[in-house]
Amino acid sequence: MKRLHAAAIATLAFGTSTAYAQVTTSSVSLFGRLDEGIVYQTGKTGGSSVSMAANMWLPSLWGLRGQEDLGGGLSAVFNLASTIIVNTGSSASSQKLFDRNAYVGLSSNDWGTLTFGRQVNTLAELFYVTDPLYANSSATNMNVRLGYLGGPGTTIQNNFGPNPGVSGASLDRVDNAVKYQVKKYGFTGMAMYGFGGAAGQFSNNSSAGAMVGYDGGVATLRASYMQYKDNIGTLFFAYAGGASYKLGPVTLRATFTQNRIDSGLNTTARPYRNMQTQVISGGGDWLMSPSFDLYIAYYRGKRSQDGLPDQVANKFYIVPSYFLSKRTTLQIVSVYERFNATGAALDTGTPLATNVHSSVYVGLGMTHNF
Repeated sequence: MKRLHAAAIATLAFGTSTAYAQVTTSSVSLFGRLDEGIVYQTGKTGGSSVSMAANMWLPSLWGLRGQEDLGGGLSAVFNLASTIIVNTGSSASSQKLFDRNAYVGLSSNDWGTLTFGRQVNTLAELFYVTDPLYANSSATNMNVRLGYLGGPGTTIQNNFGPNPGVSGASLDRVDNAVKYQVKKYGFTGMAMYGFGGAAGQFSNNSSAGAMVGYDGGVATLRASYMQYKDNIGTLFFAYAGGASYKLGPVTLRATFTQNRIDSGLNTTARPYRNMQTQVISGGGDWLMSPSFDLYIAYYRGKRSQDGLPDQVANKFYIVPSYFLSKRTTLQIVSVYERFNATGAALDTGTPLATNVHSSVYVGLGMTHNF
């Protein structure tokens, strides 16, 4: 009888799980990218250098993502991703296992997607589609470093964002964030809020943002806003606009962004001085054949603070890219950079010597997606 009873329970359990599997489906996949190159650069402290450069064109990463069909057009989704340094085999972050994405949520065919966790800010979402280089070449791209706050400088990093004061902290991703996205009839909308978690001070260390856009086939438009507060409630805000237009094999893209610390404080811990940063960009790519793409771009960045000289940087890019396959490309990233007397300080991704007025950056690299 005990054996019959156990067999009946097993049969019932199997039948139940089988029936459940018939109405729901789920998938989990491993994904990633490996990017490595050799870079020659002038203007660095100590002179010119030749070095291996991980993430020269695109960030190397690995991750897991999944989706479960809950029925009625509703799905559970998740994404976990981590940046890696190929030439050393190490993780890019010593503080976070998943420094790129770590979120879970619900996605509806009719109502959009709601996610919770660590996610990119609304500025990055804009530059992913309207930056002249598609936000590639992140080590030198001012829209990445200063526009969507991937490396905005120590004054901002030490006081704002999810990890203020942590060496190398960036604001392009927001911890403790709730994010809603919807796409309908060419319209794209997005809003997010990052909880600061400060006891008794609800808004301190918090962040919030929104983005709206339109995709009309040949034309794409985006506008975005983000704001952050430090631990005493000082406001740091940023906004951006971008557009792209497709003319056959040529896609033209342009952006404008500005961010500002809304405070004249000037202390050792908070040397704000109403810091303001602007970046304009223009350019695009020409798909000359199914195997060859050519990027050309120009960027101008300017940072000002009360009582200090302006920092100005100009950058010109020519990047030929050759497709060995759908997953593997070779590219030459060539950049000419020109600075005013203090503008080299804006090159936060590839730090240069003080008072350098120009620099040449040439990299030969390979990218493989899996």
